[in-house]
Amino acid sequence: MTTPHYVVGAYASLPADRAAQEDYYALLGAQPWIDGTELPFPGDLADPATRAWLGRRLPAHWHHNTVTLIPGTMQHVGRAPGFGLASPQEEGRLAAVRFAMDARDAIASLADARGANDVAFLEIHTAPTALADPDAMRRSVAELLGWDWLGARLVIEHCDRHVDGQAPEKGFLPIEEEVAIAQDAGIGITVNWGRSCVEGRDAALPEAHIRTAADAGVLAGLMFSGAGPDASRYGYPWIDGHLPMAPDEPASWMDAGRIAHCVAAADVPGLAYLGAKVCVPADADLDARLAHLAHIHDAGLLGEAV
Repeated sequence: MTTPHYVVGAYASLPADRAAQEDYYALLGAQPWIDGTELPFPGDLADPATRAWLGRRLPAHWHHNTVTLIPGTMQHVGRAPGFGLASPQEEGRLAAVRFAMDARDAIASLADARGANDVAFLEIHTAPTALADPDAMRRSVAELLGWDWLGARLVIEHCDRHVDGQAPEKGFLPIEEEVAIAQDAGIGITVNWGRSCVEGRDAALPEAHIRTAADAGVLAGLMFSGAGPDASRYGYPWIDGHLPMAPDEPASWMDAGRIAHCVAAADVPGLAYLGAKVCVPADADLDARLAHLAHIHDAGLLGEAV
C-alpha cells in the first residue's frame, strides 16, 4: 500500500464557537495520523481577517491541506445557473475562472502568512448543473494550469453526474468524461464516497468510480463522506450531507467494510491523499467530533491489509 497523506474536512464538523474551533484545530493537530485539512472556498480562507485567524490556527506541521471550490461553486450556481468551469455559456465559464483566481490569490496570501504554501491540492468541479460541457472544461483547465499555484496541484473532484429523471445534488459531468479531461491535462481525480453513492443510489458505485480513475492512472484523492436513502438529522434522503459512517449514523450506507474495500481499490502509486469529511451532531463535544473522523480512518486501515 502506498502511504498517502490523511486529510480531514474539519469544516464540516467544526463547532460554532470560535474559541471551541481553536481548541478543535489544536486537538486535530495533536493526532499523528492527520496531515492536513480540507478548506472550503469561500469560508475563512476568503476574507483577509478570517484568513489571518486561520493561518494562525492551522497546525504548523500541516503541509498537505487541500482547498475545495464546491461551496462557492454551488452558491454561484444557485444565483446564476450558467456558472461553472464547464459552462457552455462563456460568461458563466469566465465567471468561474475568475472565482478560481480569487482562490489562487487567497492561497498565495495564506502562504505569505505562514511562510510557505501548505496547500497541496485545489479541488475543482465540472459545474454547472445539467449543462456541463467537456470542451468548456478543457478550456478552463488549460487557463488555470497557466497560473502560478505555488506548488499546489489541480484535481477534479467528482460529484454526482446529471441523471435524467433524478433530482441532482450537483448534476455535473460523468466520471468518464472527467477522467478523459484529467488525462489530457495531466491532472488528477478525487472521488468522494458519498457523492458517488448519491449519484447511483448504489453503495457499490463509489468503488467502481475509484477503479475507473485508478485504472486510468489519474486517481489522486479519496474522501469519505456518507450518504443513504433515509432522512436523518443531516437532511433529506440522498442528500450530499456528509453523513458519518454507520453505525455512528444508522442512515448512512458507508460502513467499515465498504470503506476498507474502497481503500484497497485505491492502492495505486498516484494516490496522494485519503481523508474523511463528515458532519456531526450539533451538541457533540470535541472528542466526539474527533471520534467520528477517527472511526473512518481506522476502518481504512483494514483496507491497507487487504
